[in-house]
Amino acid sequence: MKYEDENIPFDKCIKILGWNSSRFDIALLWDALDYKLWTMGVPIGSLNNTKSITVTHKKSHMKLQFIDAENLFGPMTLKACVKDYGDQSEHKDVFPYEIINSKNWNEVLMKTEPFEYEDCKSQLKGGYSITREEYDQYLIDFKRFTNRLDYLKYYNISETEIMVKPLMNLIDTSEQFNIDIYYEDFDINADYSDPNPNAKPFELTTGYWKNKCYRYKQQDYNGGRETEKNVTADDYDYYKRLFETSVCSICNAKFSYDNPPSLDRQDNELPHTKDNCLPACVSCNIAHANKDPKMTSLHIKMRQYAIKHNLPMTLSDERIYKLLRECITGGLAAVFHRENIAGKTHINELTYDEQSNKVISQDNENVVTHVFALDGNSLYPSSYSSVKNENIPYIDHRMYMAGRSRFYSEKPYVIKNCIDQRKEIFVAKVNGYFPKSEYNNLLPLPPIFKNIEIENKEDVIGEYMYSQAQKHSLPMTKKDRKLTTLADTNGQYMLFNNNYLWLLIDLGFIITDYKAIAVFEKNAAYEPFVRTMMNLRIQAILAGSTKEKFYKLIINASYGYDTLNTEKFGKIKMLDKADTFIAQHHPNHIGTRRISANTFAVQINPKTATCFTSIQSGVFTLDNAKYQQAGEIGAVHGKSQIPRDNLIIRGFVRYEVEKNLLKPGIIWVNDDELMGCQKRGIILMFGG
Repeated sequence: MKYEDENIPFDKCIKILGWNSSRFDIALLWDALDYKLWTMGVPIGSLNNTKSITVTHKKSHMKLQFIDAENLFGPMTLKACVKDYGDQSEHKDVFPYEIINSKNWNEVLMKTEPFEYEDCKSQLKGGYSITREEYDQYLIDFKRFTNRLDYLKYYNISETEIMVKPLMNLIDTSEQFNIDIYYEDFDINADYSDPNPNAKPFELTTGYWKNKCYRYKQQDYNGGRETEKNVTADDYDYYKRLFETSVCSICNAKFSYDNPPSLDRQDNELPHTKDNCLPACVSCNIAHANKDPKMTSLHIKMRQYAIKHNLPMTLSDERIYKLLRECITGGLAAVFHRENIAGKTHINELTYDEQSNKVISQDNENVVTHVFALDGNSLYPSSYSSVKNENIPYIDHRMYMAGRSRFYSEKPYVIKNCIDQRKEIFVAKVNGYFPKSEYNNLLPLPPIFKNIEIENKEDVIGEYMYSQAQKHSLPMTKKDRKLTTLADTNGQYMLFNNNYLWLLIDLGFIITDYKAIAVFEKNAAYEPFVRTMMNLRIQAILAGSTKEKFYKLIINASYGYDTLNTEKFGKIKMLDKADTFIAQHHPNHIGTRRISANTFAVQINPKTATCFTSIQSGVFTLDNAKYQQAGEIGAVHGKSQIPRDNLIIRGFVRYEVEKNLLKPGIIWVNDDELMGCQKRGIILMFGG
């Protein structure tokens, strides 16, 4: 196949959408896609949760891309997606596909009467059935068809159409805000040179210059250029004065340790000689190369703008990247009482007995009458908005987001000073604990939210859970990694960002050892975006518009969606049998799936990853959220304050239903009120 202009390579990709197909439907495609006329590309996702697969026809070069559309909206059913993101007039049709198999399909589908209500019960969903209203709508729809097969054809088309509509709505809504969060006021004609006037001026050293000369010579030699007249170590004095008195020949910025100099060749066909080189920033030199001058200018100015506003930038230190990867734990979740029956269930209390060194669980005399939920409004947007609030006791009363990295250190005294001075934003790896005297204050919800490996032993998970696991023949030998709440670091080094760690210290946390720290520039670049989107979301709620869901989706995903996308950190390669054998013995090997006799999909844990949103933004959002969650615990016990602006910065929020609208109102709970609630049989629940 070709375009009219045969010089243009043919490249046409047809997208095939499925819903919740990552784990099931696409898994069935693996074997089917092993065909001599098709070449399978590298899948996106993991071997067990494949979000997208692209195959290319070897002769026509036509591409088919199988996509799980659910990943664009988050975990939900198609029915819920249509309701939240589609048109109000649409409804999801029903079809009892579980009663059809390869043997009876012809007999079942050729019948002219509609399915019975009992046929719609799903055994895969534990006997779940559709509602009577949905069944009545099905009967109305079925009247338009002669038999069940015709209805099935209509059903398949309808399922696709109602799935596409929310996608189109999402695209249309997103296009209305075609702005970059960071570069909203960027001006291509503005001068952003010398973005950091306080930076220390660069002073050329003999070691730095010798290394530069060696690299320039190697570069010219590899490029086939003469090196006899290249700059040498003997030119040190000349270039030392030149770098001190001149500016970058490309952007006119002064040279500093934040902005070191290099030599930019004017004629790229010639080597690095005095006559052919002018001083230039290292970053400008890289951007310049042989690229279009206008694109080079744009790239340089955007970088200067980013430096001036301390925006997130690409991590160049592998140690910082690995540190941040360890810090990601996912969302917040804690389950306490699974069942509370009004008038029957007694309120349970946990008490630490220091003499026996045990936590005692016992019911008190009070009986549950109500469950009262304390929830927060827009946890993640408030965590990355950096809105100023006097109730935040730390730097400038803001939860700043991380910009470009400043430095990394493993020296204990450097780490301790950064933590104690409370002037910088950072991610620190430390070991520590809460003293036993604080246990009874922390037991309702221990403030350290972390993923840890748990051994399935009786003395670890408890007698009841251990006996239940054995009763149901669950595997007890392997370790499980769980997100849990702790009162210490479990004897391990754990990572916390500055706000989260300072709050833990204020609650009584004692650091016993320091492992590493990464310090960042701070910025509040997300604030205008969050304020705008939150106001639009509130207006949509008041108007009863489904766009409220779109605004929520956009602001919840904007902080660093790549941070939680596992495919960014787990790559799949298509290998032959020999290379697969080698890959399976590599320490970074995760899993393997056989595609054909000599083709295997191998998943590995890569050394680096490419993200389109900064990983540091994701890490700080997650830990700022933990800071707020832990702050609620401290507020209950009178040990800390948390933000009270219920529109942007979250506090305790009471939701009242009035005309189907949620009315937020701030509630503050102290120890006396908390005890009063328990005496009246009210359970308080904290949520995100």
